[in-house]
Amino acid sequence: MSSPKIAIIGAGMAGITAARTLVAAGQNVQLFEKSRGSGGRLASKRSEMGRINLGAQAFTCDDADFLTELQLWQQQGWVTQSTHQQSQWTGIPYMSALTRHLLAQIDTHFACEIQALSYDSKGWLLHDQHAQTHGPFCQLIVAIPAPQAATLLKHCALALAEQAACVSMQPAWILALGFKQPLTVTKNLAQLRSSSIAEITCTPPSSEHPLQTWRIRASAQWSTLHLEDQHQHIIAALSKDFAAVLEIESPVADSVFAHRWRYAIGALPVPTTLLADLQRGLYLTGDWCICGDVQSAWQSGQRAALQLLSAAGQQPG
Repeated sequence: MSSPKIAIIGAGMAGITAARTLVAAGQNVQLFEKSRGSGGRLASKRSEMGRINLGAQAFTCDDADFLTELQLWQQQGWVTQSTHQQSQWTGIPYMSALTRHLLAQIDTHFACEIQALSYDSKGWLLHDQHAQTHGPFCQLIVAIPAPQAATLLKHCALALAEQAACVSMQPAWILALGFKQPLTVTKNLAQLRSSSIAEITCTPPSSEHPLQTWRIRASAQWSTLHLEDQHQHIIAALSKDFAAVLEIESPVADSVFAHRWRYAIGALPVPTTLLADLQRGLYLTGDWCICGDVQSAWQSGQRAALQLLSAAGQQPG
């Protein structure tokens, strides 16, 4: 196979979808991801509690094309549909497992943070945190959160950087608490809210989760106020608020961790189908280009790939 001519930065749903669309069209793609694993906001974390979904717990679908894709994934055993809400889906057995299946044989460089870009007559060069250079690539797709895209592009594609900078992204702190002795709570968790807590979910003990696991997502406002706090402060504060919302004595968890999403929620004021420098073969994609959810990431990634193929005079596979 010839050397890759297309680079994609970001192995979340948007970047993976773009890569799969291009590979299906016979293109050779190289994908770069700064984390050690795939998923973006579908990422998960190993813990004593089992695998914990750090981002989306489930996602919805109202797009016919996305539904067709989901049904194919369902046949593969990669996703399951909620029995309570038919439009709601989850990865099996956890969210990031879906993205690992989707990556399959796509050439991916993990733990490779692209910190700078340059462009010359031969194409795009990608410069990573180890001062190594990758490329040149004829086309480049940037599939990372809008603020990161704005920073990466400001010295090489100012117009696109300014469009990405229009997106206001809100953070979210996540707290996970695990209990060997399960808590007994009779309240409807879907209705529990406070100034600090936006969502509470509970996963009962199972073969996948040896402890009863509570996942608390802090509100955007609270997360913003405490964005730079130490993890231990976040754990103490949210644990106290969790007990207050449930109206129970503060329990001592057997396992606990906090995770910060610096860029959790946000999208362009007006959804767009094209953020690109066609002359230089540069494309931006991400859930933030549409509505900020998983379906938007899939739609945006596919559109970016199809636009690239169209500009190159090729048809998708």
